[in-house]
Amino acid sequence: MDLQIPEEINLFDEMVKQAKAYPKKVILEDPMNKYTYRKFLISVNVMAKKIEESLKNEKRVGLYLPNVTAQVVVLFSLFKNEQEPCILNFTMGAQNIIDCIETASVETVITSREFIKQADLGYVLEEMEKQVRIVYLEDMAAGISARHKLAGLLEARVAGLKKREPGQVILFTSGTESKPKGVILTHRNIYANIKQIFAHIELSPEDRIFNPLPLFHSFGMTIGSVLPFIGNIKSYLYPSPLRYKEIPKAIYKDKSTLFVGTNTFFENYAKFATRKQFQSLRIVVAGAEKLKKDVRETFQDKFGITILEGYGATETSPVISINTPKAYKEGSVGKLLPLMEAKIAKVEGVQEGGNLLLKGPNVMKGYLIHGRGFIPCGEWYNTGDIAQIDNEGFIHIIARLKRFAKIAGEMISLNKVEELALDCFGESSFYAVSIPDNRKGEQIVMFTTKNKISARDLKKFIKSQKLSMLYNPARIEHIDEIPLLGSGKPNYWRLEKLAKGE
Repeated sequence: MDLQIPEEINLFDEMVKQAKAYPKKVILEDPMNKYTYRKFLISVNVMAKKIEESLKNEKRVGLYLPNVTAQVVVLFSLFKNEQEPCILNFTMGAQNIIDCIETASVETVITSREFIKQADLGYVLEEMEKQVRIVYLEDMAAGISARHKLAGLLEARVAGLKKREPGQVILFTSGTESKPKGVILTHRNIYANIKQIFAHIELSPEDRIFNPLPLFHSFGMTIGSVLPFIGNIKSYLYPSPLRYKEIPKAIYKDKSTLFVGTNTFFENYAKFATRKQFQSLRIVVAGAEKLKKDVRETFQDKFGITILEGYGATETSPVISINTPKAYKEGSVGKLLPLMEAKIAKVEGVQEGGNLLLKGPNVMKGYLIHGRGFIPCGEWYNTGDIAQIDNEGFIHIIARLKRFAKIAGEMISLNKVEELALDCFGESSFYAVSIPDNRKGEQIVMFTTKNKISARDLKKFIKSQKLSMLYNPARIEHIDEIPLLGSGKPNYWRLEKLAKGE
């Protein structure tokens, strides 16, 4: 494929090109605000000047903001100033936030008083204030003068004359097992991923993205907040993916055509949405966790929608592969994006597939490690996922390498255990973890939100499938609600703690 990615990219400059071509097009919206390209460019010019006055020459700037238009204005303002946004995950605990700040050597964090109040994050802010200076959007907005506005307007007229230095963004891993790692994505990484997506799946300027995923989620950043300005596709930002009743109403009102989410989120939207509310949707993509069979079937039967499963990682900006309406295989995560290469490395004890290794222009620059600094990415990025690639090029994710239990010397996929429970009971609300076991090395504990589940029925089912009894959980425990990470994935680390009685 003849897809060329320039070596030097600044995403502000790329946004300006589109703003010059389509000044009156509404490109970004949330429940409170609406921006045309021209209004957005002027707002970015004004905010960039205010940030410059407040932060002087600080290279890295923390962002602690919700998924609303103001956050995207600040993001592109930092791009314009050739500063590096460090996007903090507001669902992390206070200690993890402090670890992120230390890892990236951040001195100032931009946030909002209204957001802190609404999200009840005052206790986190108190800890942050011990480490960094806090700058509030409300204070910057109050300090915007007629001079700032006039300068922003004049700059919009001559925008594009100055070429900016290539930039980068820092996102953070969830830090459930150790201190969070900073993932350094260059503007070129993000731009390349957007161009790869356009070359892989058919999108048009008439499409409308509905994005409830926050900026700290790499899909929310690249697809929901940057792609609109590079690809001239309007995005509607919704502040929380957890408002299961309201989101279908908002999709209907916006007439959105593209919707991205996780299996867990889609399972909950399906409980409240009507076919009419989802009638405008053309492309619905699931990522971040495996799409369960019952959720896929519910969307097909109730809404007439085929969910296209995709696959990505923060380290790859994030999209790696995706099914498309023209190239679709159930149970797979689609084919690799253009310009990417993959290979499978054998893993001892794992019978099916192997460790998936990747390279391409969308693969990160490297990690920031707490106490160690920058560690560049090698030639191949190790996903830590066990996968197979079939003879047609479709990728099948079997499990995370960490999602295996070693029982009596055998590697048992915890994803497979969950799938067996789904097949046995007809529902997907089962979550398996492994914990140490003195006799067999490890044991499997299954959590479920379903009442009256028979462990005996599951044992009989596993036997009927002629599978090893090592797939049978040591115990099944009821839980009222499955803990989630901010990305929408199940928080298996918390479940492990519960399984150990901690």
